[in-house]
Amino acid sequence: MSRKWGWPVWLLIMTGIACASILHLAVGAKSIPWVEVWQALTAYDPSNSDHSVIQGSRLPRLWVAMVVGACLGLAGTVMQAVGDNPLADPGILGINSGAALFVVFGLLVLPGNNMSMIPLFAFSGALVAALGVMLLAGRSHNPVRLTLSGAVMAALFSSITAILLLLDQQGLDSLRRWLTGSLGISGAVLPHWLWPYLLIGMLLCLCNVRALNTYRLGAQAAASMGVNLLRMRLMSLAAVVLLSGCAVALAGPIGFVGLVVPHAARLLVGNDLRHLLLATPLIGALLLILADVVARTLVSPYELNTGIVTALIGGPIFVALVLRKLK
Repeated sequence: MSRKWGWPVWLLIMTGIACASILHLAVGAKSIPWVEVWQALTAYDPSNSDHSVIQGSRLPRLWVAMVVGACLGLAGTVMQAVGDNPLADPGILGINSGAALFVVFGLLVLPGNNMSMIPLFAFSGALVAALGVMLLAGRSHNPVRLTLSGAVMAALFSSITAILLLLDQQGLDSLRRWLTGSLGISGAVLPHWLWPYLLIGMLLCLCNVRALNTYRLGAQAAASMGVNLLRMRLMSLAAVVLLSGCAVALAGPIGFVGLVVPHAARLLVGNDLRHLLLATPLIGALLLILADVVARTLVSPYELNTGIVTALIGGPIFVALVLRKLK
């Protein structure tokens, strides 16, 4: 399929990102003309209030949407590949919930912590959740059993998080938006701590692409062709933990992006992981940009959290995939 479509697919994706980005900058509580958007990007005037809104608020939020979407799309692709499970997703398998629990616990319960500790808490929670799901699912490769194990872990972590927040009303008020997935909480710029973790996570994916491609033939065939299965799984786990942790630390637990994006990418570029690992970050960024546009305009002048919109999009798709798998 990737050979059939070729470069028009990549041109379509990049054009979609460009158009969605301009739309993201132009619409919101206040609509800004396209000409003003272009001038704010190319000839910024600090005295112009529209330029200030774009540069100070909407452009940083756009970058957050791109990074979070790319992280979740890539993490979902790796999870589906290494688990041979089309239902895998950092949110569905409880990884996002585990990261969120550890962030809430670290900020509200442990003394002396501040926002700079969020990434470490998020990575720790994502790792604990991933290991818990693997232990609960056992050696079974049944996608439904793995998904149910993830749902159990997600429910457990979410319940503990709710209990912690009920015990701290002030913490509930400050973290309410973050816990439902919001792109407007990261401040004016992407945190400096993001880039090392993000780059390492993406590098692990790229270094693992040949092994993941061979693994599509089956575990025994991959092992006979020289693939170190333990190393492949550990690298995949590390990549998913880093990418999911970055996404949760930036915007809270946003679900279903990692589920929907790999399936959309396969329709466009095929099943070759060399193409998928390039396409899914782009498609993930595009999906989250559009979801954030809907979140900011659907009930204007009020604003929905972006995680609510992705759940409305991804929920029906998840049900359809489960029903198809059970047939």
